[in-house]
Amino acid sequence: MRFYEICEDLETGSSLVTKIVAVTNQLKQDVEDGNIPETYSVDDLLDYFRSYDVILDVTDLYNMIKTQPLKDVIQNIQGDDVVFKGQETDLEQPEDESKKVVAQMAQSAMKN
Repeated sequence: MRFYEICEDLETGSSLVTKIVAVTNQLKQDVEDGNIPETYSVDDLLDYFRSYDVILDVTDLYNMIKTQPLKDVIQNIQGDDVVFKGQETDLEQPEDESKKVVAQMAQSAMKN
């Protein structure tokens, strides 16, 4: 199913939209309860939806995370990894570490 078909279904009040909302709510609850592992791939997420008879492809998923209701559950997709809201990513540095890097860069610039 394509994203535009989902949007068309939304206008007609299809049961697919209801399913997507229900599965998204279940996903959110599973994330909050710790039933979803920290490392979760796009394929895992597609399988999760598939287990509830919601068949999506990767393009649909990328489009859907920009809108409600997935927008409230998924923060980002980095490469093949799904980052859920409230989850720290490897790309985020602690504030002290980033300050240390800036200070080192400033000292290096002053030497030149």
